[in-house]
Amino acid sequence: MNPSETALTHETRSVQELRLLATLLGEPTEESLPLIEEIAPQLLWLSDEAVAQLRQIPLSDWQAEHTRLFITGRPHTECSPFESVWREGQMVGESAMALKRLYEAFGFVPDAQLPADFLGSELACLAHALTYHADREELLMELLEHLHAWVPKFAKAVRIHTDLALYRDWARRLERLFSL
Repeated sequence: MNPSETALTHETRSVQELRLLATLLGEPTEESLPLIEEIAPQLLWLSDEAVAQLRQIPLSDWQAEHTRLFITGRPHTECSPFESVWREGQMVGESAMALKRLYEAFGFVPDAQLPADFLGSELACLAHALTYHADREELLMELLEHLHAWVPKFAKAVRIHTDLALYRDWARRLERLFSL
């Protein structure tokens, strides 16, 4: 394999990983564990403990942990996956508006049912941008600045508050990718 093929393979894996990281923010379903089991050998950051733990718990427990962390924790959601919450202390703030403009510039269409600053959308947009717009360095840097500005704090909160090794491993990976 020549150096350009190696770089392309690495870039393809990076894009796939970003898509997976975004997908793991979604609600777990019956298909989630088989998917994780299939790709686990390729993910150096995913521990055997995480996969073993998911095999041992009911899907409803995994779904409850997902809901508690990311949607409706009590007394409040410790790990809200929205940039505006972390940077501005509110939902759908200036960050969301700035991201809408970036998405339009990249030709990326996020889930219309979620605010633009949802982490899953930001990660999916980065994967899209790396795939189709890698030459637009200024816009890529702007998107990365968004991610670097809040993801490490969010990921630390996930690590602290989760009861599942999957989310701890996931959070550590996010921290490695987006810490300065």
